[in-house]
Amino acid sequence: MVLIAAVATTAVLILGGVLLSATVRMVLIDDAMDTARLRARDLGALAAAAELPPDPPVRDSDLVQVVGDGGRILAASRNVAGGAPLTLPAQPPGTTVVHRVDRIPIADSGAYRVVAHGISTPDGAVTVYVGVSIEEIDETVALVGQVGLAATPLFVVLLSVVMWTVLGRTLAPVERIRREADAITAQHLDRRVFEPEQHDELGRLARTVNAMLSRLQDSAVRQRRFVADTAHELRSPIASLRTQLETARDSTRPVHWDQVSADLLDETVRMQVLAEQLLLLARADAGTLGRTKVAVDLDDVVDLVSARLVVDPAVRLDTRGVEPVQVSGDPILLEQAVRNVVGNAVAHADRQVRIGLTVTDSEAVLTVDDDGPGIPRERRQEIFERFTRLDAARDRDHGGAGLGLAIVADITRAHDGRVEVCESPLGGARFRLRLPLTEDLRKC
Repeated sequence: MVLIAAVATTAVLILGGVLLSATVRMVLIDDAMDTARLRARDLGALAAAAELPPDPPVRDSDLVQVVGDGGRILAASRNVAGGAPLTLPAQPPGTTVVHRVDRIPIADSGAYRVVAHGISTPDGAVTVYVGVSIEEIDETVALVGQVGLAATPLFVVLLSVVMWTVLGRTLAPVERIRREADAITAQHLDRRVFEPEQHDELGRLARTVNAMLSRLQDSAVRQRRFVADTAHELRSPIASLRTQLETARDSTRPVHWDQVSADLLDETVRMQVLAEQLLLLARADAGTLGRTKVAVDLDDVVDLVSARLVVDPAVRLDTRGVEPVQVSGDPILLEQAVRNVVGNAVAHADRQVRIGLTVTDSEAVLTVDDDGPGIPRERRQEIFERFTRLDAARDRDHGGAGLGLAIVADITRAHDGRVEVCESPLGGARFRLRLPLTEDLRKC
């Protein structure tokens, strides 16, 4: 990086030097021409007043020649005294022009710029010539360029050392962050990179990397826990199937295959339900839930779930609070969410479950109350995590793997909604699902 910067700096310096030399040369020539014009006007005024000296003083490289009618030289600077008149056209009185002359025979070699100024005198029209040597200006510009060219390597070396030092100190935290990030593996996601104290780009970069590592660590922890819980949940029905099959095979007494097949079917259905739930959660993790968006009559979904749900005769299911509501979403997923939350309430109710469906603002609100043991306040968010079971009445005895409410939360979130839990007026738990309405109902 420093080498590239040094090469670029050298190129810029050379190009800048060329442009600067051209600019300086142009400025010097303009200044010399302005001075020559003033000198020509002054000499013209002296000629008009008949006070023109025969040898006007000039710099060594410049020249002055005053020429009258017929090419008669009225005055000349010493460096061109005794020479022939300049081979330049006479200038009408009151006008001034500048001639570019590559060489003047009566002067030293080199290019000149000659100012010709016409003036009227008592003896007739006179032309005042003031010549300025461009060669001297070019020599001055060349000297400046040589000095600059000679100083360029030293400046580039000095600049490179400064850049090396500054960049080294500036990028040292970046290199440290890179080394530490490279050393972090999947087995050490608890490690973090160095965070500089300053609140600049490097500090923000380090904090962003650490935040990303925290998310990766949380994701890895959840994944490992999910895999472990899945293996544990699948091990129970598989072990039960194996035990029953081995017992039936090794039994010396007649086997009641109707009873055995019924038990095996129950365990198989349990594994199927668990596999379907795991597949749905995997889709939720992949972000593919809720892609189907159609108008869904949520009240019809509630009625369908209530009709198909197997309810203990001792538990009364009250759906009188269900109003016609239409939402936008996937009808299959919404049915599963409603089935899970209502089934959870029925499984833990003592005698009553009450279902309500209303519209508030731009949301459809599904409320499910039960009169069961309820959920402790400190664990109300925990129940929406995967493989979470509460003790006492809300445990494995109800046949679940602790995934039902997690699925409800994922489905609701995929439909831009949310699920809440609080204390029910019936004494148990109240689950409240909030889902956005269809666009038509929002406009009403």
